[in-house]
This record gives sequence, C-alpha cells and structure tokens, in this order.
Amino acid sequence: MKEKNHLFSATGIPSLFLIFGVLMLVILSLLGYGTSRQDLRSSSLSLEQTSAYYNACSEAADFYSDLVQTLEGFQAQAKSESAYYQLVSDYLNSQENVKWDSEEHTAEYVKAFSDTQSLAVKVSIFWTVRTADSTASDTAASDTINAGLDMTSSNIAGILSWNTVVTADWNPDNSQSVYKGE
Repeated sequence: MKEKNHLFSATGIPSLFLIFGVLMLVILSLLGYGTSRQDLRSSSLSLEQTSAYYNACSEAADFYSDLVQTLEGFQAQAKSESAYYQLVSDYLNSQENVKWDSEEHTAEYVKAFSDTQSLAVKVSIFWTVRTADSTASDTAASDTINAGLDMTSSNIAGILSWNTVVTADWNPDNSQSVYKGE
C-alpha cells in the first residue's frame, strides 16, 4: 500500500507543476498579446495624427509661399498703399481657410487636421515702396533678416505665429472609479 501512495506522489506532483507552468505561460502570452495589440493601435493613431499635422504644415507652407509670390505681384501692380491693401483684401477674402484683418494687416490661415485640433498660422503683410535703388538694399536687408529667426520674404510678409490650436473641449473619462482613500 505504501508503494501505491509513493507512486501517486511521484507522478502526480510533477504533473501538477507541469500543468501549472503551462497555464502560467498561456496567461503571460495572452497578456503580452493584448499589450502588443494596444501598442499597435496607439502607434497607428499616433502615426495618423502626426501625418495629418505635417500635411497641414505642408499646406500652410505652400499657402505662405503662394501668398508671398502674389504679394510681390501686387506690389509691382499697385500704385499706392490703399490700392495694394485692397488687392490683398480681395485676394485673401477669396481664399479658403483664411481670415483677413484689414486693421492690423494680418491674415490668419487655419487648417483643421483632426476633430479636436487645427493649425493656425498668422501672417503680417507689409507695404514697402519699391525703387530701383532700394531693391538691392532690400534684398541685402531681407537676407540679413532671413538669417535670423524672423521669417520674412522681401519684407512683404512675416510669420507672426505658427501653432496648434485645440478646437474642442476636453472631457475627462470618468468611467473607471479610482481609489481616493478612506
């Protein structure tokens, strides 16, 4: 009878440890799988958000370069400051995603890149008198200014701000209760 009891303990206990070990490995692999799927989803959302932001930045840069070229044409075309700003006002009011402030001579380009965020670029527009002698000095002055942090082109336009704007209210997730002490 002692041999039967000894035989059970010799085969039963290692089998229990083996079953317990396999069960632990299965649970750990399922937890790892769940975590990796969450990481993949988070990375995908981050990639989409970053791509959308840089696409909006690219469109804003294209808007700025097109604006500078158009303003150079308006400066050559306009005879006075009021005529120049009238041409600028007509042009910017016809553009999509642009708001023109005629008092401050600024244009604000706003491009939404998600449901809750937009890119806002504020550009100041200047009137400069062009003469044959001032063209060379303006070019040298603009090269000096462009070497610094000021983003002006031929002293026609300058970027005042380039930032992300939150367009929706933040609603915290209160669905999970948190231990707050006694």
